Parts: sequence; C-alpha cells; structure tokens
Amino acid sequence: MKKKNLLQIVKFGFVGLLNTLIDYGMFFLFFSLFRLDKNIAQVLATLLAMTNSYLVNRYWTFEKSGNIQGGEIGRFIIVNILSLITTLLCLNLFYDVLGLHNLANYLLILCQIPFSLGDDLGVFFCKILAMPFSLAVNFMGNRLWVFREKNKKKTA
Repeated sequence: MKKKNLLQIVKFGFVGLLNTLIDYGMFFLFFSLFRLDKNIAQVLATLLAMTNSYLVNRYWTFEKSGNIQGGEIGRFIIVNILSLITTLLCLNLFYDVLGLHNLANYLLILCQIPFSLGDDLGVFFCKILAMPFSLAVNFMGNRLWVFREKNKKKTA
C-alpha cells in the first residue's frame, strides 16, 4: 500500500471519528431530547455530519484545491445518500426485524451483568452495529469516485 493511500485512510478515519461524534451527538439530541422518530433523527444528523465531512475531507484528507465543482458535490451527495440508506437499512434490520438489542439483553442476563438496553439504548446499540457497513460504503465511494485522482499526463 502506498504511503499516500495509508495517510488518506488515517485522515479519513480521523474525519470519520469527528463526523461520528457529530452524527451521534445530533442523533441523540434529535431522538432523545426532541423525541423525533429515529429515522428522521438519523436523516437530520447525517445532513449535519455530511456537510462537515465534505469540507474536511475535500480540503484535508484528499487535498483538493480550487473551486468546488457541482459534479463533485453531486457525487458526494449520492455516496452519502447510499451511506445513509445503508445506515437506515441496517438500523431498522438490526432493531425492528432482528431485535439484536433483545439478543444483547439476553446475553447480559446470561453473563449476570446488571444492565439492560432499554428502547433508546437499544436503538443506539443497533446504530453502532450499522456503522461499519455505512463506513465501508462511504470510504469506497469517496476514495474511488468523489475525490478520485485524475490521471496525470506523463511527459516524455
């Protein structure tokens, strides 16, 4: 792996951590404090984290300069919509269909751990489980499509 690619992955991970804090913080605010539906809370949180992600990744992670191009923003939005859809599908699959929070509670009981995931914590637990799936979609889309390096012409 080239050093530049590794550095991009590290930077992307750092930006991802920051965006995750924004996403989870805003999700908590919208879902737990404002009592919005989990899907609406996720969409709003994603929009805020996505704005931060675009700007920081464009200028710092992938070191793009110059004016922002409409096509680039369009591709970024498409990748983030795919990432959001991935999150929503996983969140609803893990929480509503598979009830993985209930499985976690059962395991906590088996291990005699005096803790239980209530509804809100269960949603957050399933959101954490969805993260690797949306992260993979997001990184690959950004690296290979949104901020891809243009082929540089070789001079003789």
